[in-house]
Amino acid sequence: MSRRALVLLLAALAILAVIAGVLLREDQNGRRPEELLLPGLKEQLNAIQRIVVTGPGNTPVATLERGTDDWTVTEHSGYPADVARIRRNLLALAEARIIEEKTSNPDYYARLGVQDLNSTTAAGIQLTLEDGKEPVSVIVGLAPAGSSGETYVRRTGEPTSWLVTGTFDLGKSGSDWLARDLTDVPAGRIQSVAISHPGLETLRIARRPAATATSMVRTGASAGDEELAEFLVADVPAGRELSYPGVGNGVAGVLADLRLENAEPRAVLGANPGKPVVARFVTTDGLVIETSAWRLPDGTRFTFLASGEGAASAEAATLNARLGGWVYTLPSFKTEQLTRRLQELLAPG
Repeated sequence: MSRRALVLLLAALAILAVIAGVLLREDQNGRRPEELLLPGLKEQLNAIQRIVVTGPGNTPVATLERGTDDWTVTEHSGYPADVARIRRNLLALAEARIIEEKTSNPDYYARLGVQDLNSTTAAGIQLTLEDGKEPVSVIVGLAPAGSSGETYVRRTGEPTSWLVTGTFDLGKSGSDWLARDLTDVPAGRIQSVAISHPGLETLRIARRPAATATSMVRTGASAGDEELAEFLVADVPAGRELSYPGVGNGVAGVLADLRLENAEPRAVLGANPGKPVVARFVTTDGLVIETSAWRLPDGTRFTFLASGEGAASAEAATLNARLGGWVYTLPSFKTEQLTRRLQELLAPG
């Protein structure tokens, strides 16, 4: 045999060995390396009409329903859902590729967080996707220690668990699936704020004018201090001063990037919730936003009402259509700013 023929023969044998190795792996594992966990799901995403998120103990976390225009959360009376969060998780599931096969022994599921959800100590979250045909259901478990972009999963009802590519952001409660954005009106757009407490005083804050308005400057303020205060606090008692220059700025900026913690129907306030604390924000371009705060036994709740003239009227109508009819729980630091009293802004006397 010539040297050239020998080289060709060896090359052919090497190729055959590679093919045999691939076929052997497929035969042993029943899959090609990096194959999709759920083949065909990506092409079916637009057909999904319902997503059920279930937690430990088979506790319902959220039922997400696709409507004509948007997604809603059933457990929160049909409040709009966080579409970006839904999209992230659906794409992560549709694009998840198998890295390696893991245990099929139920005794070891807990290590990966993929045990059945009938256990109250389960660590996983189950996603069930419904499109009117056969539902797709997956238990999303833990991420491997020290890993990035990998997750343990198990197709519900199947014994085999897998390590797959992708990360998931499933939350632990139904409120995690709500559309959280409420308002985004920066302090730079605010002209004035008035917070009225029933039977008590009204806290008034206004943008500092170009020329010094002596009636708004706190007692003993220097020119340097005044420059630090974009918003000035009115009616500071004689002999008292603000806790620091610009303390009103935080109140004026509370509507910037304002996000909810929870949303409930208006009925949660009951027939007679009492008089609320009302914060009235007026912008430089004519938009008015009023927040009403009711202090209930289980926490403070807020409602929103907007109005405006000219160009601001359309913005007000959009806000009312989105926020009207709902009662909101807000982060504690935002709640504090929206219910401030004058004495809370003063230095100790």
